Amino acid sequence: MAKDEEVLINEKGSRRQLEKFCLAVVIIAGIGLIIGLIAYLATNTPNDTSDYVITQPDYPTSSKYAIDNGEKWLIDNQKTAMGWMDNQNADAMLALRLGIMSKYQPGRCDFNTLSKSLEFDILSALLRSKTLDEITWVRMLLPKYIVALRAACMDATNFHGHNLIMILEDHFSKYTLYYNNTRTSAAMLLLAKCVSESMPEKDHLEALDMDRDFTTVTEASLVLMALSCLNRTNYYSTIMKAEDFLLTKFNNSNFGTTYETGLAAQALSKSNRTEVESAVAEAVLYLTKEIQSKRKGKFLNIGEASNVLPALAMMSWADVKGKCPNLRVASVDTGPKTVNVTIQIDGGDIFTGVDQTFPSVTINEGQSLLVALETLQRTNSNFQFTSSTTAYGTILNSVMGKQVAIGSTQSWNIHLSGSADMQGMYLENIIPADGSRYILKAV
Repeated sequence: MAKDEEVLINEKGSRRQLEKFCLAVVIIAGIGLIIGLIAYLATNTPNDTSDYVITQPDYPTSSKYAIDNGEKWLIDNQKTAMGWMDNQNADAMLALRLGIMSKYQPGRCDFNTLSKSLEFDILSALLRSKTLDEITWVRMLLPKYIVALRAACMDATNFHGHNLIMILEDHFSKYTLYYNNTRTSAAMLLLAKCVSESMPEKDHLEALDMDRDFTTVTEASLVLMALSCLNRTNYYSTIMKAEDFLLTKFNNSNFGTTYETGLAAQALSKSNRTEVESAVAEAVLYLTKEIQSKRKGKFLNIGEASNVLPALAMMSWADVKGKCPNLRVASVDTGPKTVNVTIQIDGGDIFTGVDQTFPSVTINEGQSLLVALETLQRTNSNFQFTSSTTAYGTILNSVMGKQVAIGSTQSWNIHLSGSADMQGMYLENIIPADGSRYILKAV
């Protein structure tokens, strides 16, 4: 009996030793996993999305955040100083002008830079062919660029000596069969003529073939947009037909892809039908969720942004019509044009005795504020400034010998007289207009 108890005690002791050993192994393995996880996180940091404002998609509030994030995404994806290249500047102009019209207005730096990018694209194409008969320009690019030029408040009938509306009409005459068989291109042609306030010809309208059924969301959206822009009662039945077709494609709060949903929401945004208004509201919420939650503030491409940002702002490409009180004529240059720029110094509460306004300086049109400051410093011994070049551009260091404290929140800000918004900090990106006054203010 005693021997049996001894054996039992020994077995219990062995089990305890084994349990202790297993526990030690588990603890060591756990510590190893923790160390491995820390090492992984240290070498595989997540993508930085801190610059993007991500909010809960609560329509309509969060659509504003989606628009702001879309603007940042577009700016971040700019390829060169002349914009997005690859003939994408028209899409960028339509996205930003219609998405944030309160910011992108004539005379403002960002708007002016974007307008120059449009000119660059068209002039580059005209250098290759004065008739713009490359296949991409014939199909969709030319009418889209004409719409974008109207958004940029530029006259398409007098573009550096070229009448782009006449070129567009020549395309129709040469490729009538193509337009008759391709309603999307015919609709874009009509939209371009409408926003440019140029009367469409009878055969342009016949190319839409009003009695034919719609086949795609893009086709119905562009036809609806063009006819809504023309705003004639005899097109009402086709407008209703397009709206009805789009409603049949509305499923799970969208009209198909994000690209299609944005374009359809644009086209339907001016309808006064209750069921259409409800669908548009749902579509905008869907787009907001898609961009904010799934995409983290990003788009697939510039074309998608051109469709979605205006839709989020309840605007459409047709809305560029009538938004410009004056049109700028990009005429043929007979020589370098000049602009006069005035520089004013405001030391604020930081520097005293420096407040003054200098006589205006003359620079060539299209030159930057940096050139204006260099010209003023060269021609007026009373003005002084220093600058430094960063990876992103040239910034102000000091004005009138006054340099803000290094490491502080103080800075020399740049303001355009008459504008509530502060200008950018990079001097070569600010393109003064004639008669403009820039205020260098210490804050």
